[in-house]
Amino acid sequence: MRLNRILALALVVLCLLAALGNWLGGSINQGKRQGLANVALVNVYGLISDEAVGGPFSSSTGTNANQMIEAIKEAREDSGIKAILLRINSPGGTAAASAAIYEELMRTRKETDIKIIASLGDVAASGGYYIASAAHHIVANPSTVTGSIGVIVRTQNVSPLLDKIGVKTSTFQSGQFKDILSPFRDTKPEEQKILQGVVDTSYQQFLEAIVAGRDMPMEKLKPLADGRIFTGEQAKAKNLVDSLGNYYDALKTTAELANIRGEPKVRDVGKSSLFGDSLGPFLSSVLGQGHTSQWLPMPSQTEWTRWHKIPLTLME
Repeated sequence: MRLNRILALALVVLCLLAALGNWLGGSINQGKRQGLANVALVNVYGLISDEAVGGPFSSSTGTNANQMIEAIKEAREDSGIKAILLRINSPGGTAAASAAIYEELMRTRKETDIKIIASLGDVAASGGYYIASAAHHIVANPSTVTGSIGVIVRTQNVSPLLDKIGVKTSTFQSGQFKDILSPFRDTKPEEQKILQGVVDTSYQQFLEAIVAGRDMPMEKLKPLADGRIFTGEQAKAKNLVDSLGNYYDALKTTAELANIRGEPKVRDVGKSSLFGDSLGPFLSSVLGQGHTSQWLPMPSQTEWTRWHKIPLTLME
């Protein structure tokens, strides 16, 4: 067992050194390429929040809103960029993070001639669709799961379970609403009113964002915005997306809308991980999933923990 651990740690060190060299080389090459690319690729993947889930050893890092905003600004300030291609595969995330990315995209639309195209992957729902709605054109796979336009706040009352195992809780607070959403009691009627008001306000902001981004009348959007999901094909029929296709179809559409002649030159401006996307899976393949999880938190563990700390979300 001790020998296995030493071997595993040695492999981790080697991987870190290799990843560092790869990252430094990639950064230099990216600097050389800057100004040559005419399409900026921005990936929106996983849970959308101000702090991405996962970690350096995980292949599932989520989307950090601040990093996405920096990537969009980088593309906007590059004189060679004619279009931004959003590649979205996300079930949503926090309301604030989704709105922040949307606003940065809309600012790009207003201040520049850069075309924004969204390519929807397996899922682009709720907060994922919020971001997509800022695009000039949305391309979805026929089987993409999208829609889920709405806002949700959830709480639980675990006090009956705690009573059974003999655990008691005490709360000391500065105001009557400081422990709102407490899992140790039922939600009070006045708290329900406050929470519903927050949900309604955030929901209205969501609707207004789609109306502005999609140039879609509110009366046509409202019947579709009850939280239901759509396939890409259904979404196109409802005017929630513009065309059907895969990433390469979206890239072709990008070139057409941005008047790019010849093969578009794409630069990924969303890369932010020091270790890239392959270190986690590589460690799992070398050490085995069971061995890796002894020392490193796996995506399912980190995502589950953070997921349940988010009070106001555009996802379900």
